[in-house]
Parts: sequence; C-alpha cells; structure tokens
Amino acid sequence: MSKKLNTQRVQSLLIAASSLLVASTGWAQAGAAAAAPAAPGAAPNTAPGGPAVFPTDVENIALAKNGGRVIAVTSTLDNDPAFNANNLIDGQVTSAARPKSSSGWASNRFDPIDMETVTLGFKGDVTRRIGKVVLNPSSNVTPERWAKDVEIQVSTEGPDGPYRPVIFATMRKAAVPQEFKFVPAEAKYLRLVFRSNWGSDRAVALGEVEVYEAIGQSDPIGQIIYQLEGAVSELSRFRQTQFNTGGAPTTVASAQGLSQATLQLIQNIGGTAGAAAARSGARLPNGAPNAALNIAALANGGRIADFSSQFVSDPAKGPDPDYAPEKLLDGQVMKVDAAGNATGTFGWSSQGFTPGKQFVTIGFQDDRTKLLSKIVLNPASNQSQLRWARRVDVQVTTESAKAGPFRTVATINLRSEPVNQEFAIGPVEAKYVRLVFEANGPGDVPIANADPDVNSDRAVSLGEVEIYEATAGSQELDTLIDRFNNVLTQLKNLRNNGKAPAANAATATRPDELKTQRS
Repeated sequence: MSKKLNTQRVQSLLIAASSLLVASTGWAQAGAAAAAPAAPGAAPNTAPGGPAVFPTDVENIALAKNGGRVIAVTSTLDNDPAFNANNLIDGQVTSAARPKSSSGWASNRFDPIDMETVTLGFKGDVTRRIGKVVLNPSSNVTPERWAKDVEIQVSTEGPDGPYRPVIFATMRKAAVPQEFKFVPAEAKYLRLVFRSNWGSDRAVALGEVEVYEAIGQSDPIGQIIYQLEGAVSELSRFRQTQFNTGGAPTTVASAQGLSQATLQLIQNIGGTAGAAAARSGARLPNGAPNAALNIAALANGGRIADFSSQFVSDPAKGPDPDYAPEKLLDGQVMKVDAAGNATGTFGWSSQGFTPGKQFVTIGFQDDRTKLLSKIVLNPASNQSQLRWARRVDVQVTTESAKAGPFRTVATINLRSEPVNQEFAIGPVEAKYVRLVFEANGPGDVPIANADPDVNSDRAVSLGEVEIYEATAGSQELDTLIDRFNNVLTQLKNLRNNGKAPAANAATATRPDELKTQRS
C-alpha cells in the first residue's frame, strides 16, 4: 500500500473519528476530549467495565540507534565484552536460529539483597513520558540465570536518583519479548533492579530492553488514538468473554458487551465488512467451527511437552519405546483385524496408575497459543482394555508446559471402543493441553474393596490424540481488531513523523506543533 493511499485512509479516519469524539458517550473522556485537549494527569481512556487504556508510541526510545544509552551497570560477567550492557539496547536477541547474534547482558554475581542494576538514558538527556517497557530474558547463558522479577524505576533528576518504582515486572521463563504497561510516568533515566532469577547465584541476565513513550491527549490525533486503543481493548475482551462463556451467539449490532462508541467506530472505520456486520447483525463467534488440520499431529508441529511416566515391559530395559507418548501424535492407531493381524502403533501407556497422577502435556508448532474447539481421543492401544483410559480431564494453560497454571476446561468420558471419539472443548485459548487420566477400564468390573476408577493399577493407556482450532467463527472479530490495529499503527507512525493530516480546519495541527506537544 502506497504512502499516498495510507494518508488518504487516515484522513478519512480522522474525519469520521472527529465527529465520533463529539457524539460518543461510551467512554469516560469522549465528550471532554472533543471539546478540548485533556488536562495533564487526566484519567486514562477506559472502556465500560474494563481496565484503563494507556496507548504508547511505536518508536523504541531505549534503542541505541534512536539515542538510547546505558548510563550505569553494577557488573558484567567476568568483565567479558560479549556480555556488555550495551547489548540490551542493540535491537538483537540471542536465539537458536541466530546463535551468533547479541549475547545480552549478564552480571558477575547475583545477590537478592544487594541487587544488580542497569540504568538507561534517552536521546539528549531529556525527560520522556513513558508508558510501556518490553523485556526479553533471552541471553546466551543458562536459563537459570535469566531475570525473573525486575523492578522498573524512574528518575527525573539525575542518574543517581532519587528513583521511584513504576512497575514490578515478573517475566516468564521464555525467550520472547514480554510487555509491561503502566500508568504513564515522567522519566529522564530508567533503572532496572533485578530482584530474582530462575535459581542461579552466579549471575542474573537479560537479553533486550525496549522503552516506549505514552501518547497523550494534548492533540486531536492523540485523542483519536486513545479512542481506537479503547475499542481494540474492548473488542478483544468481548471476544475472549464470548469464547469463555460459550453463551448464545451474539450479533455486532446487538452485542451488550460493546459500548456505543465501539459500535460507531466499527461502522465508521471497520470497512465494508465491519459496517455490514454492524448494520445487519452478523453473528460474532460462539460455538466456533473447527479447522480441518490436526494441530497436535507430529507432522503438523505438535509435540509432547511433558508426561508423567512411560510403560516398562522389561525392567532390565527401562521404559519401552513402543509406548512412548509421541505415539499419541503419530497419526496411527492400533488395529487388529478378524484374522488377528495388528497394524498401527501401540499408543502411549503409563507405568502404574493412580487417578489424577498420570498425565501427558501437548504443545503446538513453535510453542504458539491456539484457539481450540475440538479434541478427538481414541482409547485403542496394545494394552488390555482394563487399562484403556475411561475418564480424562482436559486442562489448558497459556503459560508454562510444566508449571502452568493449568485449568480444567472439560472432563471426557470415553467409551471402551477402538474408535475416534470427538468432544467440543471451547473455544478456549491454549499454548499447552494437558490430559490428566482419572479412570481406566470399562468400569463394569466389580472388584471388592477397590477404587471403581481403577480397573488396573498397572497402567493407563491411550491410542491417539487429535486437536483442532476454532476458525470461521472468530474471523469477523479478528478482522475488525486487525483493521483497527493497522489504522492505529498508521496513525502512530504519521503522528510520530509529524505528518498526520488534520481532521478539519478547527482541529488542524502543524507538524512543528505536533513536535512541541510531544516533547
């Protein structure tokens, strides 16, 4: 898309949104923002019933090439230049795909009492109003040294302070950028205080730091960005609520979870599809249909992320590879024909069985979070039917494969039949799915003084697992959210460059005025 076309689209957006700012009453500041620029310290844009929204700019002001610099650091691992603190602002992160890229920073020690710190400054040593920090823990040291808890502090005076905290950031043990937004704060210097890592007393490490300025409402474009950010936040929450509750299908036009401001924005800038949806009452996603691709299959990037145990056929040989958990994802099921000939693989089997103790955890390609709507289980394995899984809890998490936290989204009761058995499970978001086995056997074998959920305490087994995404039902909202985000990015870039077109003569703002307002 050409810059000319982008400018025309944004200008149309500004014209539509300027009238919206006057008319909207869905958010706390809509009417006041239309009448005059928001006063310093004014309350943030808030969608009804939702959290405050603090939009941030698109330029990383901590990046070295944007003028960011390291002011001070308490120590460097073995004084090795490879772990210099300047690596935190070089725009590069170490990874398996790029092992020779920046190694990140690592300290020469770690003491949770006398803590390590890194202090950053910005271009020209000017005070900035910041609202978001992005941290990536990935550095070229053992993950036990990666930073976990980091206190982010700011000072408007000198590199030695005084400092005040703005957010206490707890990172996941994952080599990905992790975003932390907070109430906008004035900062001439930003200090990272490393409070904990993942278990090492040798060092604490971090891969990259990004810092973004908050966008205020002192100009018309900033006001519109606030409105759009609020709409995106509200639509995203509404989408997740619809999926979580599994209620009756809802329409855009009649959706009670959306404010009038958001509905107006959908009609004004949602494009043809959004406007038609708002006018016609097209359905929003609920009970979403599922895609045809089994994302748990090994061939499609599925993998076993964790499991409790593996069947031992011969104690002298250890776990039997024929019963490895990967057999659940290989697309083959154990079958025996009338002549007694067996085909397929054995499936997975545990070593021993106690209800709730045996489990298998499944992840997806590139460890991505997916929106799931269906799971298919086949109990057929090369074990006695007394060991076939009968009742299974389906648990999900969007965080860690091992630590979770997991929540149960379905309890599945399997028939003791060697066939695929389908179950709706959402839609629900999941990065990992854990199957927890609660009962085995057909359940019709009376055993005196025995647990009715345990027909065999030797093992529990399962033949195959398939998992499917929800697709078509989420497309409308996803399209609207993507469209809003695209327009937001265009607006932020144009505002940042001082090139945003005015909505009308009354709200026209010259580029030099934009720069003054942002300083």
